[in-house]
Amino acid sequence: MTVEVDLGVYAPTDFVLDDASRGVLNGTAFTLSAGYTDVTTSAMNASVSRGRTSRLWDAMDAGNATVVFQNRERLFDPAYIDGQYYGELVAGKRVRLIANDTTVYSGFTEDLRLDYDVSTVSTTALLSTDALGMLGQLQFDDWTSGGLGAGDKLTDVCERAEVAWPSDLRDFNGGVETLQANTIAWGTNVLNYCQLVARSDLGYLFASADGVLTFRDRNVAVGAVSAASVGDGGIPFNGITAIAGSELLFSRVGVTREGGSPTTAVTADAIAWRAAFGPLRSLSITGLLLATDAQSLDLAEYLLTLYDTPRYRVSELVFELHGLETADQDTLLAVDITDTVDVTFTPNGVGDPIVQVLVVQGIRHDITPSTHRLTWSVMDAPLPFFRLDSSTYGVLDSDVLGF
Repeated sequence: MTVEVDLGVYAPTDFVLDDASRGVLNGTAFTLSAGYTDVTTSAMNASVSRGRTSRLWDAMDAGNATVVFQNRERLFDPAYIDGQYYGELVAGKRVRLIANDTTVYSGFTEDLRLDYDVSTVSTTALLSTDALGMLGQLQFDDWTSGGLGAGDKLTDVCERAEVAWPSDLRDFNGGVETLQANTIAWGTNVLNYCQLVARSDLGYLFASADGVLTFRDRNVAVGAVSAASVGDGGIPFNGITAIAGSELLFSRVGVTREGGSPTTAVTADAIAWRAAFGPLRSLSITGLLLATDAQSLDLAEYLLTLYDTPRYRVSELVFELHGLETADQDTLLAVDITDTVDVTFTPNGVGDPIVQVLVVQGIRHDITPSTHRLTWSVMDAPLPFFRLDSSTYGVLDSDVLGF
């Protein structure tokens, strides 16, 4: 593991303008730096949390990382004038964590929490947030967003003067739905609006491991090549959690858009459903930015198709990276949010293997000098289904055929 923070301190191999030895042009001994300072030797432990552990239609919260440093010499004390990093321990500095050669988190410093122990074993916890967290600190002026796809709406957000999110730190695909034009009031939180745009498309808005603000529509997993195969015959995991119950079981789904009428999709035979699964269950999603009521109904039918029958769902996978070969570590570390993974396992060695294709929707790292626990929050790969007479899912020669 490597922990790096932008603290304005030159590394021994950094190129420095106007320096007699380190500023020589066309040299190879000193090279341009990314600006980070390696502070790994002071780090005691670290944790990273990105994505979500909840449901397909829930927003992804801002990612965050916490690194705890030993602070015996007050290197990480902003009040210590003689400290090496004095004046640099402020909010907004870039921070990243690298495992092997893979960046697993990139964000910006937020807070320092200092603990002065009487034994002099003092610590500083550096708290940081990712691109979503930075958007959460911004507010809009009055403006009107056009009738566009989710990706184009998000692009317009980033290019607003009050947002000014760099083009090289964003990566959006177009989205499935055409969303309505809408007026955004002064003072509206930028992150909240972006999450609403993504939710209206039932897509994924997140910051990638290397800090890029990313949007992927709900069809991102369709036809995708799995990034890893784990379990029986693949990379071994240390723990797995599955859910088989009512959390994602609905006989009725209602969807309402801004300015539209309520639309509802219901199971075809409520009596048979009740006999099989007990009392009826409803899901309601409101306030979306869909352009038409027909889109709302399509989305309601799509969700009902996914959740009108109980399913055995793997929800979490846990790996201890220190016990794995380097190649397997690298494969797992390269997996990011919206990547698909193949999972095969036989619980307790009893019965036939369970085989599932899953989408990674959340990633957590818990790191100490002797352990690196990686946890994935996963869900079923939601496939779109072709439906006759649907304006969205009934289009011929499109890629929305289900199985």
